[in-house]
Amino acid sequence: MSNSIFSASNVIKAFIGGFLGTLAFTLMGKFIAPHLIGHSMNVAAIIAHMLGTSDSVGLMMHFMVGSIIFPIGYLLIGYKYLPGPGWLRGIIFLIPIYLIAMTVVMPMAGKGMFFNSIPMSMVALMGHMVFGFILGLVVGTPKKSIK
Repeated sequence: MSNSIFSASNVIKAFIGGFLGTLAFTLMGKFIAPHLIGHSMNVAAIIAHMLGTSDSVGLMMHFMVGSIIFPIGYLLIGYKYLPGPGWLRGIIFLIPIYLIAMTVVMPMAGKGMFFNSIPMSMVALMGHMVFGFILGLVVGTPKKSIK
């Protein structure tokens, strides 16, 4: 059953891609965002604030969602149904997740829709696209027949 979306190979690649994508996303917020918007973007702190916990727990939750939850969703939806090569499927898959984050999660976190900031929302979009690119690139493009 090597052509199954949940073959051991695909699941391992998805978890690795999700972890690497989350790492890139997190590092972009810490090191690239300051050059673009004048300050870092700490997703772990936002999650921690929402949950009423420490930044360490927020970081753990961020990596759990990015390394496990999103990759499983990608295998179910992006890998199987979206068009194009793997890297493009990953980007397309992450766009709705970005939109949900900006229109639902950020207001819940008290940050306003799209952070109430075009520059910050564009940095977040870049981070989500890089995450999707890495996830899709690592998982790859499916063979013709997948189940």
